[in-house]
Amino acid sequence: AFNELSKFPINLTLAGHAHGGQIRIPFLGPLWTPKGTDGYISGWYFSSGSTLFVLRGIGWSVAPIRWLCPPEIVSIFLVPQH
Repeated sequence: AFNELSKFPINLTLAGHAHGGQIRIPFLGPLWTPKGTDGYISGWYFSSGSTLFVLRGIGWSVAPIRWLCPPEIVSIFLVPQH
């Protein structure tokens, strides 16, 4: 949904549940990503003044394995502009 959301004046979108791809192959990336991730699988993304952060999380889906995709817990601190 980030492609559509970035058309509006939304500064920050937080998302998760892509598990970072869960199993990653060097130089190729993840073997599988959930439907609807549109390539936004982990980390920070920027488009038209909007920012998206996708959390890898600590769990897994499909298979109980993570390879080259460590789990993560993230703290994001929002600071108002003056």
